[in-house]
Amino acid sequence: MRYINIDNFQEQFDKINGEDKFDEWLENAKTHLDNIRDLNRKQRSDYWSANNHWKGLYTTLSELSGNKCWYSEAPENSSEWEIEHFRPKANSKDENKLVIRDDGYWWLSYHWKNFRLAGSLVNKLRKDRFTDSEDVFGKGNYFPLENKLNVAIPEDMYCTKEVPLLLDPTKSRDCTLLAFDKDGDIFPKFSISESPLKFKKADLSIKYYGLKHKPIQRGRKKIWEHCNRIVDLANNYIKTYFSNEQEVENKIEDCFSELTKMSMPTAPYTSVVKSFVLVKSQEPNYEWLRDAMLVMQ
Repeated sequence: MRYINIDNFQEQFDKINGEDKFDEWLENAKTHLDNIRDLNRKQRSDYWSANNHWKGLYTTLSELSGNKCWYSEAPENSSEWEIEHFRPKANSKDENKLVIRDDGYWWLSYHWKNFRLAGSLVNKLRKDRFTDSEDVFGKGNYFPLENKLNVAIPEDMYCTKEVPLLLDPTKSRDCTLLAFDKDGDIFPKFSISESPLKFKKADLSIKYYGLKHKPIQRGRKKIWEHCNRIVDLANNYIKTYFSNEQEVENKIEDCFSELTKMSMPTAPYTSVVKSFVLVKSQEPNYEWLRDAMLVMQ
């Protein structure tokens, strides 16, 4: 998961669609929200099906993430792409499948800050067809909270008191709570003993975002292996020709340049690249790699 800065959303939308078009979109969104205020759950569901106004944000959401899923960083051509409501619009459930809000966060159903771009492997409930596991992955309507007593009330656009237990790619701190290994596996960066809350947020997010799906795991593994080849090639040269300082610097420069390209916003699985550098630079004889973090994007 990579941090998505939505501060310039309006600017990006207008750049793609034309000057003042986002203001127009907001006005229409307000009209749609007004139209559903007094509807019951069934009527709202029918209205949403007929008035999928958020689809107009697709291109902008994709542009902000470098055409990648906001949760998995999988490239756009690896899955069907969907605009999902971070806080579910119809109803929300906790990790035990107990309903928290039976009417969901309906007042956020047309709020642009509540939209995320997700691959179908993340958004839809499904089993991993590449394994024999019976576990079901996917976000669906799951939105567990640290304390259900603090669930937001209608019209609270900022859900002020809530502490979600799912990581949000628009929150920079949340994007630091996941780690990876050479097999492409993903796991919480903090253990239960280190931080129960951080562990739980990462652990539940891995499950409900389907981040252990085999196709996604294979993609991460390929990136880790590619990073390892680049770094080992440079390290071999450093060990062999350590007396030639300029040549060594050239090899380190080439290595850093490649890693920087692999960490660009448009590259897939950039969090894996950063995790690799963090882990590898702590190994003996790879101390030179630590400075790569200073130039990676």
